[in-house]
Amino acid sequence: MRRPPIRLFLCLVLVLLLAAPATAADDYTDPEYRTHEADNLTRGRGMQLYQLATPAYHRAFVAASADSLARAQGHQLADATHGRAYVGASQYMSTWGVGNAEDYFDVTPREIAFVSQTGAKLYGHIWGSELPGPRPGVVITTGSIQGSNQMYWWAARALTAAGYVVMTYDVQGQGQSETFGHEPGSIAPTTEGVPFQQSFNFVQGTIDAMRFFLSTPDDPYVPATWTADDVVSQQASSDGERMDWVNPAWAVLDGDNIGIAGHSLGASAVTVVQQCSDESDRYLEVPDCHGESYPIRAVVGWDQLGTTDYEPVVPGMNQAADGYFLSPTPSPTAPDPDETLAAHTAWTAAGIDTYTVVVRAGTHLEWSQVAYHGPATRYGEALAAYYTVAWMDRWVPEDPTRNAVAYRALVEGPRPDDEAAPSSAAYMSVRRRGAFSLTDPTALAQDPDTAQAMEVVDLRDWAGRSAVGDWAGANADTVGAVLPD
Repeated sequence: MRRPPIRLFLCLVLVLLLAAPATAADDYTDPEYRTHEADNLTRGRGMQLYQLATPAYHRAFVAASADSLARAQGHQLADATHGRAYVGASQYMSTWGVGNAEDYFDVTPREIAFVSQTGAKLYGHIWGSELPGPRPGVVITTGSIQGSNQMYWWAARALTAAGYVVMTYDVQGQGQSETFGHEPGSIAPTTEGVPFQQSFNFVQGTIDAMRFFLSTPDDPYVPATWTADDVVSQQASSDGERMDWVNPAWAVLDGDNIGIAGHSLGASAVTVVQQCSDESDRYLEVPDCHGESYPIRAVVGWDQLGTTDYEPVVPGMNQAADGYFLSPTPSPTAPDPDETLAAHTAWTAAGIDTYTVVVRAGTHLEWSQVAYHGPATRYGEALAAYYTVAWMDRWVPEDPTRNAVAYRALVEGPRPDDEAAPSSAAYMSVRRRGAFSLTDPTALAQDPDTAQAMEVVDLRDWAGRSAVGDWAGANADTVGAVLPD
């Protein structure tokens, strides 16, 4: 294919990006705040500008997008004879299906295909099936606006390297998953799960993904709300169709200890689904749990946890952006510094450990890697990976030593010896407070009744950096907007 139109498009985007920060600049009332916002606007476009200006990235993208599109089209052609239709925009847009193009071919996860409770066929990947076990697991639910599971491969790689079995998948109507539902065993499409961007697809998608993740040869996958006869009917009609009924990593998965994570609408979904944990009887009261509990030990919400009705059941981490959505834009006045502490308040009121991290200059796209699309910082991914792994390590594995090490990583992470470390509070918001309430696992083991949580509200101040709202102090930070290689 000829590429000049793409080059022209990228050049126009670059011109618009460089011109945008001037908007409303004169509205700032505090010169120090104005300086800080200018720095944020630069940081918040770091990843986008890197992609546009790096020839090696362009070459990697061409190869990765060709592979992703070929796989999607292969699914569509193979499934057409089984009455399955794929009409979501991300089925045909290569920028959605590669994640970080430079890492796309580094690890090849195992592809899976399973049917959801609506009858739609969902595609995904299992990470770590080739490694020894048993190992704890994590299920990741994507965000909306045509999010694909490839956007979250950064987290899958980090968690797999840390010793987890990981499942990523596309919810109904997004990525490479089917758009329409079906009655069990029928090729006729239904409107269940349509339109794609509804909470049902994310909440029930998480439930079905977890049920598939926990399946074994002795206990094969059954979608939520389905009967054994429904499964038999579906299997009979799927003769010759690619369809999995057992997690290929079942033999190395510790099915008693699972973490869940999600982004955007996926974060709202895992907020609901954490109530289905067997850590309490709450699952009996939540309709989305269907009266069943699961071995959920921790939850992480990427921008952000706690945006729906819920009760905290398991330890929860909230990772949030700096108040910017799809583009960092100037703000005439400083925001409410406690705006991101709703989950912290709810979890601490319930007496359950929690952690909130707010990415400095971060946008909603810090957690969803998309080629040439939308601003994000260069350091957000590294910060998110550090705290996601640490949170899971603290709560998911049944390993007291690992849990204790993770506790220290969470407590001391914001103030490392190396100020350029990805966990550093230098990369945390100066506009909104981060916080934690953590209980020492050693104290818990000695006497659970007397162990007290340590609470910190303002991670920057805790780390010895300028407090949230101290614009002059933040402007004096020596760490740059990009982590060193």
